Amino acid sequence: MAVQPSPGPPADPLVEGWTALRAFFAEGVDALARALAAFRAAEAAVRAAHDPARLEAWLLGLATALRYTRQPEAMETGLIRARELVNVTARAQSEEAAVPHRTLVEALCAELADVVPQDAARYLDQGLAYSERTLRLARAAGRDVWLALAQASRAELLRRRAADRRERLRAVALHKDARARWPAEDRAGRAQAAIGYAEALVGAGDAARAELVAREAVTVLAGQGDRYHEAAARLALARALYALDRSEAFDEQAAAVELYRRLGCRWEQRRAQVLR
Repeated sequence: MAVQPSPGPPADPLVEGWTALRAFFAEGVDALARALAAFRAAEAAVRAAHDPARLEAWLLGLATALRYTRQPEAMETGLIRARELVNVTARAQSEEAAVPHRTLVEALCAELADVVPQDAARYLDQGLAYSERTLRLARAAGRDVWLALAQASRAELLRRRAADRRERLRAVALHKDARARWPAEDRAGRAQAAIGYAEALVGAGDAARAELVAREAVTVLAGQGDRYHEAAARLALARALYALDRSEAFDEQAAAVELYRRLGCRWEQRRAQVLR
């Protein structure tokens, strides 16, 4: 009679969720669906364990996955979970330690303004009010990486509101300072922030500088296999080239549209089909 192998340890849905979430940026929406399913399956056990570290990991993963659904109700739930994450981290560690998680709250506000344009002013005002304290906490903590995150986050909210040239220039200045502070070893984070910086430069009328920033981001992100953010970087590059009246703008736009199509990101694909 054959000896049956002993069963391995049961899979941890929290680990499965994070594995699928990381895969989303290269593989697309099927991986995002797996991530959401795993995070939802993990909730009861995570909350029952009363382990702040696992709770933080679960809240961060779920809020991030919900962010990228580009569905208003799901993103609103992500906003609630991101705020809970900030509170959990502040209680378990300190309010300053929650700075990176506060920028997730702000990112959800900024992107909800894109997804629900009729409520854009409300989301942007909410995010900007929240970001004022984030910046104060980041400065008090004295950590360049946290201040860079906080500055880039506020810049993205200002860029979207862009009520006047002063705000557009303020967004560029915040992005520029964040870029100078960004740790050199965090090439992915710096490249992702560069997408917003390039968009802000285009809005402020400095398309030549935007082209350089966006090209660098494309190179880094493509080299890391991050097709989702590569598409966003190519779209930023396309806008810079379009502002410079360069015909290759439409090649970069087409590349961004195709990347989003392959990932199954329909909302992003529709937006990428219009240069503005």
